[in-house]
Amino acid sequence: MASAVNVGSINLPKMLRHIGHRTSQVRDLTFVRDAIYHKTIKTTGATTGTEGNSGSDKALAGPGVNFGYEDNSYATQSAGTDKAYHISSPAIVLPGLKVLQSPIVSRSGKLERIGHRISGACTFYAPSLDYIKAQDNFKDTKAFSELESYDKLYDIERIIQNPSDVSATQQTTNFNFADDSPGYEVDRIQFKIKTSGTLDYVRLSGDVSGSETYLTWDGNLALSSSAFITIDLPVRNIKAADTTLVYKDGTPTTFTATLSNAFDVDKLHGVEDSSGDNELNYLRVHLTGSAAVEIKDVYLYKEAEWRVESIKDYRDEYMQISAARVRGERTSRRRTYG
Repeated sequence: MASAVNVGSINLPKMLRHIGHRTSQVRDLTFVRDAIYHKTIKTTGATTGTEGNSGSDKALAGPGVNFGYEDNSYATQSAGTDKAYHISSPAIVLPGLKVLQSPIVSRSGKLERIGHRISGACTFYAPSLDYIKAQDNFKDTKAFSELESYDKLYDIERIIQNPSDVSATQQTTNFNFADDSPGYEVDRIQFKIKTSGTLDYVRLSGDVSGSETYLTWDGNLALSSSAFITIDLPVRNIKAADTTLVYKDGTPTTFTATLSNAFDVDKLHGVEDSSGDNELNYLRVHLTGSAAVEIKDVYLYKEAEWRVESIKDYRDEYMQISAARVRGERTSRRRTYG
């Protein structure tokens, strides 16, 4: 349990709880690490009839040759012919990392030859690594051992939609948005859910030129009736058959994207044209069957993606994390160009 971990003389977790009610500089981040894929390797000759009779059926005399580029699989793999040892290393997506953020340069513009670049920098103060590793999900995720440079920290830069909480017994929960609600600023969806049921899919729907278009994340995740599970899903630049992972008790569940009518949030600019509306429609959370369900803290939000650059670890006290942010486009361009 986290309470059994030495929190140091400063006791940063307690400090975060106290000042979190007084300042928005206490942030609730989503930790993200990209999947680590197989490296392409050769342990045999490339062609037959080469010099020294080292053809494709002949093993190389020395160690396998690692070509350095990756394939599209992160699954466990045993060493063998043209294969290297690899333990399953899927992406890690763990919401619930509370930190203090200060100081912050959230947006600094620079005009360059290739366009306008938005950048930023900040310092995060986080509890000790031992404390973080004792938190829910973090403690059960075996692939997480420490924070590393180039890990990603997703912050809620701005909440675009925040529907009311729901407590009911039903299979489908819809959160409907007001007419002409724009969606071009939305990057991700996050909500907390508690139910004895199983999550079947999450769908974000909008209208483009008066016709419905939507993104559906399909999965099969058994939830908990005693604790809230945080679901955090991307909605920008998604293609059909893209996948994302939702972690519960350290175990990832794959959700797969399906799109209707070429869903694109940048087209949801909130202005009616000659063909019809261009707006957000609803967010749907669908279970496999009817069950008592509570859903709270529903956010459609614009993300701030921070990349860890350096970490100063003060052992059992706290960590000082320097992070950088680069965003290529200005939000006004999203709306204009779609």
